[in-house]
Amino acid sequence: MLSRRAFLLGTTGSFLANLPLVGVANGAGTGGRSFMGVFSFACPYCYKLSLQLGIWLPLNPQVKHYPVHIVSSPDDLKLAAAGYSAAVLGKGDAFRAAFFKAIYEGNQKPDERTMVAVAESVGLEAAGFVAAIKGADVAELLARSEDITQQFQITATPAFIIDMQRLRLPDKDPLEILQEEFGKA
Repeated sequence: MLSRRAFLLGTTGSFLANLPLVGVANGAGTGGRSFMGVFSFACPYCYKLSLQLGIWLPLNPQVKHYPVHIVSSPDDLKLAAAGYSAAVLGKGDAFRAAFFKAIYEGNQKPDERTMVAVAESVGLEAAGFVAAIKGADVAELLARSEDITQQFQITATPAFIIDMQRLRLPDKDPLEILQEEFGKA
Protein backbone atom coordinates (compact mmCIF):
# COMPACT_ATOMS: atom_id res chain seq x y z
CA MET A 1 0.00 0.00 0.00
CA LEU A 2 1.23 3.46 -0.89
CA SER A 3 2.05 5.59 2.15
CA ARG A 4 0.71 9.13 2.44
CA ARG A 5 4.30 10.40 2.52
CA ALA A 6 5.23 8.56 -0.69
CA PHE A 7 2.09 9.89 -2.37
CA LEU A 8 2.78 13.47 -1.31
CA LEU A 9 6.42 13.38 -2.27
CA GLY A 10 5.67 11.95 -5.68
CA THR A 11 7.90 8.90 -5.40
CA THR A 12 5.40 7.02 -7.55
CA GLY A 13 4.75 9.92 -9.91
CA SER A 14 1.40 10.67 -8.30
CA PHE A 15 1.65 14.11 -6.80
CA LEU A 16 3.35 17.46 -7.27
CA ALA A 17 6.65 16.15 -8.62
CA ASN A 18 5.20 14.92 -11.90
CA LEU A 19 1.87 16.67 -12.40
CA PRO A 20 3.22 19.48 -14.57
CA LEU A 21 5.32 17.02 -16.55
CA VAL A 22 2.73 14.30 -17.15
CA GLY A 23 -0.26 16.49 -17.77
CA VAL A 24 -2.88 17.13 -15.17
CA ALA A 25 -5.87 15.98 -17.19
CA ASN A 26 -4.72 12.38 -17.57
CA GLY A 27 -5.25 11.70 -13.86
CA ALA A 28 -1.58 10.91 -13.31
CA GLY A 29 -2.09 7.26 -14.14
CA THR A 30 -5.23 6.78 -12.06
CA GLY A 31 -7.54 6.32 -15.03
CA GLY A 32 -9.52 9.39 -13.98
CA ARG A 33 -9.05 13.09 -14.55
CA SER A 34 -7.54 15.58 -12.18
CA PHE A 35 -6.79 19.23 -11.64
CA MET A 36 -4.62 21.38 -9.41
CA GLY A 37 -6.27 24.04 -7.34
CA VAL A 38 -3.79 26.73 -6.31
CA PHE A 39 -4.85 28.55 -3.16
CA SER A 40 -3.76 30.52 -0.11
CA PHE A 41 -5.16 30.47 3.39
CA ALA A 42 -4.95 34.28 3.23
CA CYS A 43 -7.46 34.40 0.35
CA PRO A 44 -11.17 34.76 1.18
CA TYR A 45 -12.10 33.60 -2.34
CA CYS A 46 -10.08 30.44 -1.71
CA TYR A 47 -12.11 29.80 1.43
CA LYS A 48 -15.36 30.14 -0.50
CA LEU A 49 -14.01 27.84 -3.20
CA SER A 50 -12.95 25.27 -0.59
CA LEU A 51 -16.54 25.15 0.65
CA GLN A 52 -17.82 24.65 -2.90
CA LEU A 53 -15.24 21.94 -3.60
CA GLY A 54 -16.25 20.22 -0.36
CA ILE A 55 -19.66 19.67 -1.96
CA TRP A 56 -18.63 19.17 -5.60
CA LEU A 57 -15.72 16.73 -5.19
CA PRO A 58 -17.67 13.96 -3.35
CA LEU A 59 -20.30 14.14 -6.11
CA ASN A 60 -17.56 13.65 -8.70
CA PRO A 61 -15.32 10.88 -7.32
CA GLN A 62 -13.82 10.26 -10.77
CA VAL A 63 -12.07 13.65 -10.53
CA LYS A 64 -8.96 14.02 -8.36
CA HIS A 65 -8.14 17.41 -6.84
CA TYR A 66 -4.53 18.27 -5.97
CA PRO A 67 -4.47 21.30 -3.66
CA VAL A 68 -1.33 23.37 -4.19
CA HIS A 69 -0.39 26.17 -1.82
CA ILE A 70 0.81 29.33 -3.54
CA VAL A 71 4.33 30.29 -2.51
CA SER A 72 4.95 33.84 -3.64
CA SER A 73 5.69 35.71 -0.41
CA PRO A 74 7.08 35.02 3.07
CA ASP A 75 3.54 34.98 4.48
CA ASP A 76 2.45 32.44 1.85
CA LEU A 77 5.46 30.34 2.73
CA LYS A 78 4.49 30.08 6.41
CA LEU A 79 0.87 29.26 5.61
CA ALA A 80 1.84 26.72 2.96
CA ALA A 81 4.33 25.07 5.32
CA ALA A 82 1.56 24.58 7.88
CA GLY A 83 -0.75 23.06 5.28
CA TYR A 84 1.92 20.73 3.95
CA SER A 85 2.99 19.77 7.47
CA ALA A 86 -0.54 18.58 8.20
CA ALA A 87 -0.63 16.76 4.84
CA VAL A 88 2.66 14.99 5.52
CA LEU A 89 1.22 13.90 8.87
CA GLY A 90 -1.91 12.56 7.16
CA LYS A 91 -4.38 15.32 8.06
CA GLY A 92 -4.09 17.72 5.12
CA ASP A 93 -7.76 17.90 4.15
CA ALA A 94 -8.98 18.15 7.75
CA PHE A 95 -6.40 20.84 8.58
CA ARG A 96 -7.21 22.87 5.45
CA ALA A 97 -10.95 22.88 6.25
CA ALA A 98 -10.42 23.66 9.95
CA PHE A 99 -7.78 26.36 9.35
CA PHE A 100 -9.95 28.13 6.77
CA LYS A 101 -12.89 27.94 9.20
CA ALA A 102 -10.80 29.33 12.08
CA ILE A 103 -9.70 32.28 9.95
CA TYR A 104 -12.93 33.16 8.14
CA GLU A 105 -15.62 32.05 10.58
CA GLY A 106 -13.71 32.24 13.86
CA ASN A 107 -11.98 35.53 12.95
CA GLN A 108 -8.63 34.18 14.12
CA LYS A 109 -5.33 35.46 12.78
CA PRO A 110 -3.56 33.09 10.37
CA ASP A 111 -0.54 32.96 12.67
CA GLU A 112 1.55 30.29 14.37
CA ARG A 113 -0.71 30.11 17.43
CA THR A 114 -3.78 29.45 15.29
CA MET A 115 -1.89 26.96 13.11
CA VAL A 116 -0.89 24.88 16.14
CA ALA A 117 -4.33 25.12 17.75
CA VAL A 118 -5.98 23.94 14.53
CA ALA A 119 -3.43 21.14 14.13
CA GLU A 120 -4.26 19.93 17.63
CA SER A 121 -7.99 20.20 16.92
CA VAL A 122 -7.64 17.73 14.02
CA GLY A 123 -5.69 15.27 16.14
CA LEU A 124 -2.08 16.24 15.48
CA GLU A 125 0.46 16.56 18.28
CA ALA A 126 1.79 20.13 18.44
CA ALA A 127 5.49 19.27 18.65
CA GLY A 128 5.26 16.83 15.75
CA PHE A 129 3.36 19.37 13.65
CA VAL A 130 5.98 22.07 14.28
CA ALA A 131 8.82 19.62 13.63
CA ALA A 132 7.24 18.59 10.32
CA ILE A 133 6.96 22.26 9.28
CA LYS A 134 10.74 22.48 9.60
CA GLY A 135 11.38 19.10 8.00
CA ALA A 136 12.75 18.02 4.64
CA ASP A 137 9.41 16.63 3.42
CA VAL A 138 7.67 19.98 3.79
CA ALA A 139 10.67 21.80 2.28
CA GLU A 140 10.42 19.54 -0.78
CA LEU A 141 6.69 20.21 -1.16
CA LEU A 142 7.25 23.96 -0.79
CA ALA A 143 9.89 23.85 -3.52
CA ARG A 144 7.52 21.98 -5.82
CA SER A 145 4.75 24.48 -5.11
CA GLU A 146 7.09 27.33 -5.89
CA ASP A 147 8.02 25.65 -9.19
CA ILE A 148 4.34 25.28 -10.12
CA THR A 149 3.60 28.87 -9.10
CA GLN A 150 6.45 30.11 -11.30
CA GLN A 151 5.85 27.73 -14.21
CA PHE A 152 2.23 28.82 -14.54
CA GLN A 153 2.95 32.45 -13.55
CA ILE A 154 0.41 32.38 -10.76
CA THR A 155 0.37 35.61 -8.81
CA ALA A 156 -3.17 35.51 -7.43
CA THR A 157 -5.46 32.90 -5.97
CA PRO A 158 -7.54 30.91 -6.39
CA ALA A 159 -6.49 29.39 -9.70
CA PHE A 160 -7.07 26.06 -11.42
CA ILE A 161 -4.61 24.23 -13.62
CA ILE A 162 -6.53 21.93 -15.97
CA ASP A 163 -4.98 20.31 -19.04
CA MET A 164 -1.79 22.23 -18.39
CA GLN A 165 -3.65 25.53 -18.71
CA ARG A 166 -3.94 28.03 -15.90
CA LEU A 167 -7.45 29.31 -15.33
CA ARG A 168 -7.76 32.40 -13.18
CA LEU A 169 -10.63 32.63 -10.77
CA PRO A 170 -13.08 34.14 -9.87
CA ASP A 171 -13.49 35.43 -13.45
CA LYS A 172 -16.10 32.73 -13.83
CA ASP A 173 -18.01 30.57 -11.36
CA PRO A 174 -15.49 27.88 -10.34
CA LEU A 175 -18.10 25.12 -10.23
CA GLU A 176 -19.26 26.07 -13.72
CA ILE A 177 -15.68 25.68 -14.94
CA LEU A 178 -15.38 22.26 -13.30
CA GLN A 179 -18.73 21.11 -14.61
CA GLU A 180 -17.86 22.21 -18.15
CA GLU A 181 -14.49 20.52 -17.95
CA PHE A 182 -15.32 17.31 -16.10
CA GLY A 183 -19.06 16.93 -16.60
CA LYS A 184 -21.93 17.44 -14.22
CA ALA A 185 -22.43 15.29 -11.17
